Amino acid sequence: MMFVPRHLVRLLIGKLVIFTVIVACGVTTEQSPTDRQTPVSPDSVEAMLELAALSDEPDASRYLITAGERLVEQAQLSRAREILPQVAPTELLPTDLRVRLAVVLAELAYMSDDSASALDWLRSDLATDVDQQSPELQRRFRLVLGRAMLAGHLYSDAAVTLIRLGTIGSEPDSQQLQDLIWQALQNLSVQQLLRLAEGADSYELRGWVELARAMRSNQHSIVAQIDSISRWENVWNRHSAVQALPSQLRRLDEVWNQRPRHVALMLPLQDQIGRAVQEGFLSAYYQSIESNTDVPLISVYDTTGLAEIQGLYETAVESGAELVVGPINKELVRQMDNLSVMPVPTLALNYTDFADRSSEYFYQFGLAPEDEIRLAANQAWIAGHRNAAIVAPDSVDYARLQQAFESVWADLGGNVVSTIRFGEEGEYADAIKRLLAIDASERRAARLEELLPRDSFEFIPSRRGDIDFIFLMANPRQGRQINPTLAFYFAGDIPVYALSAIYDGANNQLLNQDLDGIVFTDTPWVLTRQDPLKEALNFNLRNAQGPLQRLRALGVDSYRIHARLGQLSSGELVNFNGVTGALTMSQNGIIERIPLAAVFRDGFAELIDLSEEFVLQ
Repeated sequence: MMFVPRHLVRLLIGKLVIFTVIVACGVTTEQSPTDRQTPVSPDSVEAMLELAALSDEPDASRYLITAGERLVEQAQLSRAREILPQVAPTELLPTDLRVRLAVVLAELAYMSDDSASALDWLRSDLATDVDQQSPELQRRFRLVLGRAMLAGHLYSDAAVTLIRLGTIGSEPDSQQLQDLIWQALQNLSVQQLLRLAEGADSYELRGWVELARAMRSNQHSIVAQIDSISRWENVWNRHSAVQALPSQLRRLDEVWNQRPRHVALMLPLQDQIGRAVQEGFLSAYYQSIESNTDVPLISVYDTTGLAEIQGLYETAVESGAELVVGPINKELVRQMDNLSVMPVPTLALNYTDFADRSSEYFYQFGLAPEDEIRLAANQAWIAGHRNAAIVAPDSVDYARLQQAFESVWADLGGNVVSTIRFGEEGEYADAIKRLLAIDASERRAARLEELLPRDSFEFIPSRRGDIDFIFLMANPRQGRQINPTLAFYFAGDIPVYALSAIYDGANNQLLNQDLDGIVFTDTPWVLTRQDPLKEALNFNLRNAQGPLQRLRALGVDSYRIHARLGQLSSGELVNFNGVTGALTMSQNGIIERIPLAAVFRDGFAELIDLSEEFVLQ
């Protein structure tokens, strides 16, 4: 008997399998219907797995990786998870297989909504030689890297990665790639765009940044944006975006042509809340007129004392309104949401109590403190804090906000270790002592004093040591007493985070020095000094403190987004930089805000530049 080496047996069987598969695909024989089987493609996952079982390394792993790639392409993620772990130890693989393995594992993680793991694979030692691989593999690597960075809110890195992808190989840039690049650029703050511009080292990157900056500076006028695109194309005529403009920008003409020509504004004009919103809305309206922009007809309806909204709504629609802005009264907003028919888009300036909306035409926008709570909680988490203490007034409204903070903080993974509510003025000291467990320290000292001789007893109170930061809900008057009280009771080193209510918007350095060190959130309108519209409004109208200024900002943004509700709703416009914050719309039609962050230093509110690592949950 002749001995045949095992590897030759595998080779012969493997060739026989391939030959059999080819014959099955290429030769037709007479079979009864019950005997017929679907031929196995030589490129199918099944064929790859059979060849892997019959091959030595590294060919076996090559077939397994190929099978995994096919399964990921077909979105058969569970089966891909079963097959890819069968690949040989990575130190035994040649460089190209190591990179392919990193890429397919990253694609699998990304498609499983695990962008962090995708980034880990792409940054691992497996992918160190990606730049020496084929253009096709490099493109796959850059595409999944850019997508994972987008999902992880690393927008600057995502933009640079995706823009570089467009320069690899000769494959023309797809519309999908251009839209991904634009999505990353849209999410950058003004400061981040500026930093990206300063570091731009290629024609492609510089062109993209300039396009983004042009759109950002003209965001309040669709017509101005359309004109800016034409000017940009004339300057950057060799840029890839000239041939494949992002979808959002290509559709600006359509958005402008479909804008509402008649808007009904419904507000309680006998109340200062309604008047403040109207002042902001009409100020933005007249600013558009001054810039020679075609503006809609505005019909104003007074809802003061109104108990039922349906009749007024129907009157506005019958008068030709193509969009309704308002009402702001919460009960009227609830009634609006319950209307059986909503024939025109409606932008309510408050929120219902329900997550779902009754009509796709119903949108909700307001100054929800929950938006500020999310920002404050995320700031504290990014700063490394894990144990929170809460200080809040003893009222039903603040109890709701306390629950909102606790929910957000728990979702992040944090703990609330102490909570105190304060009542009337003068109770702050006792409340802070209970918060910090100073009262317990004093009680222990009193017991010791009873047991020890007085001349040998010296007491220094101590506070609890498990509080990383304090979440403070208070107005400026309360905060100016609570903050020094914290310092008096040995808690001056504990960071304090607060909502916009802590700031009245006034530059009163002497009074606000008692707020020094407090980090808080607020609207760009209040925190930004150089806004021509704000300066003009304050000059021409009555003085307004923080709360009314924020309502004016709500009116300004309500006007500026009135023609863009469709873009926000579809997700085409992912970030509108308003004066109430960066605006996005959820799937249920609720416009959410990301306000700005600031800190009191030497009696002044100074902006904090949030880093790209800041993530909203």
